[in-house]
Amino acid sequence: MSIEFRIPDLLETVSTYRKPLNTNFDALDAGFQKWIDDAAFLSTSHKKSWKHAELPLLIARAFPDADAPHLQVSLESMMMFLILEQLTDTPATSIVSKKWAHEFVEALQQAEAPQTKKEGPAAVLQLLGTKVISAIDPPYRPGYIASNVLLAEGVVQEALDREQYDEKNPISLETYLTTRRKSIGILPFHDLARWAWKLDFPDGSHVLENPHIQLMVQASVDLVLLANDIYSYRKEYLEDGAKHNYVTVAMHDPSTPIKAGDIQAAIDYTVTQFAAALARYKENQALLPFGNDADLSAKVERYSELMMDSVAGNIEWSVACKRYSLFPDEAARKAGLVKI
Repeated sequence: MSIEFRIPDLLETVSTYRKPLNTNFDALDAGFQKWIDDAAFLSTSHKKSWKHAELPLLIARAFPDADAPHLQVSLESMMMFLILEQLTDTPATSIVSKKWAHEFVEALQQAEAPQTKKEGPAAVLQLLGTKVISAIDPPYRPGYIASNVLLAEGVVQEALDREQYDEKNPISLETYLTTRRKSIGILPFHDLARWAWKLDFPDGSHVLENPHIQLMVQASVDLVLLANDIYSYRKEYLEDGAKHNYVTVAMHDPSTPIKAGDIQAAIDYTVTQFAAALARYKENQALLPFGNDADLSAKVERYSELMMDSVAGNIEWSVACKRYSLFPDEAARKAGLVKI
């Protein structure tokens, strides 16, 4: 029996934030394809999976204004994320996930220190981690590493949640969001963007601690995770029933009016939460108190813009990438019709 549901056009919702594809995309993609083809440690099936991920498209969408060197580093950062995801996703146990999360974090934290030689995926993480950290200017490294530590924590918690999954006693949306805000991996994008555009906020400005900035960051993270869970639902449903997905959690959380099994209602509810997150972002952006300092105000405005680049870019990629293979043709895409 097939399942059908419709996804509204989220790209239209964020239309004012959309930008053209980064002009360095073709060169970035060509290098990525060559890296995969030359990677003897990847099996044929893994090479296919890596190509379907279309990471250069994601990076070129999420960083539409970045130059080629910054784009390459951002791609290598995302490659580390994909390795971690593949090693910790279903059917990996929490023990396995903890091991690879540790290797992932160590590859970044110890990139500047003498390192013991690794083998297999750990060696690839080590190589990429060294390249990424050496490229990022020192003032931006601590924030970038801290964001990735949170990412690793979220990945491990997802593995624990999978092991403890109980349909009769499911996790709540609140608990799910706490983990998913980490595991979605958007905070490192923010740090990479600040590095690429040298958004160094002066000491004493407390910009990053400003409550409106923090709420904007959280809203932008929520926008990406909600959209991603909508667009990845079909793929995850086919793999393991999409147990760790906002759409599924919403169907089982008693705080929502959704009946278990009503996928369309859960999709619609998730879209409503997406709209609410976008409204929160705009509301807090309008309340930013930096108007009297022209230089600081310009930097904050640019930071705000870069947050939404990651949102719109992720949606652009999700709709088009082979990884999710949502729509078989243009007619289905325009109708938002997804079939399982």
